[in-house]
Amino acid sequence: MLLAACAVKLLPLEVGNPKWGLEVLWHGQSCFTLKDSVDRTVSIDPFDDTVGYGRISLFSDALLITHHHFDHDYRPAVHPRAKTVDVVESTGTTTVAMGLQVTGLPSAHDKEDGAINGPNIIYLFVMGGLRCVHLGDVGTPELNDYDKKMIGKVDVLFIPVGGVTTINAEEAKQMVDELHPSIVFPMHYGNIRFYPLDPVERFTALFPKDQVRIVDATHIRLHETDLTDKPVVYILQPTSVN
Repeated sequence: MLLAACAVKLLPLEVGNPKWGLEVLWHGQSCFTLKDSVDRTVSIDPFDDTVGYGRISLFSDALLITHHHFDHDYRPAVHPRAKTVDVVESTGTTTVAMGLQVTGLPSAHDKEDGAINGPNIIYLFVMGGLRCVHLGDVGTPELNDYDKKMIGKVDVLFIPVGGVTTINAEEAKQMVDELHPSIVFPMHYGNIRFYPLDPVERFTALFPKDQVRIVDATHIRLHETDLTDKPVVYILQPTSVN
């Protein structure tokens, strides 16, 4: 006989309460874990321990994979928080984690329509009352009319800024200016083990100082009241480093 305290807590069908907001946790590279008021947990782009941020072990209800490179699709790092992990690795709209709708849009990992680094998926979803867009390893700053229409209003934008295999800082700033998010989380930057990417400071230097916030923590909770007319760039600390 199992004790009640050991029983798995099932996800409720309702969406998270916007008043509680959305918790954002950065593990390094492009990997984030997001949680809402009902403990619905979504992880994005887990990496293996060769990347340079150490080993991660995540517990989630859903996993989003933007493309199949070792620093974005290491499934063994993600374990079910309840019974299973709903995995999304394709375009189209999918319902995961008992009611969260996720839409994937096709994009390219380079400026040659994917001929060099392959395809990439942009993910859109609303969680904790906030409309989130994770750009994966997008390689071109130009969005077509269909993408812009599908993306629409953006509250929280996760965007690569390190260049080399993705858009660089200036191109990322161009995309921020086009999408008009309220909150920006730069990702995929810095001198990781396999190849040096541009530092995040190259990106933050393109914004007024009062629009850049260095958070001395791995996570932050966001609310609708944090949304502003001008984008605010948040720099989180990674959960693990070598």
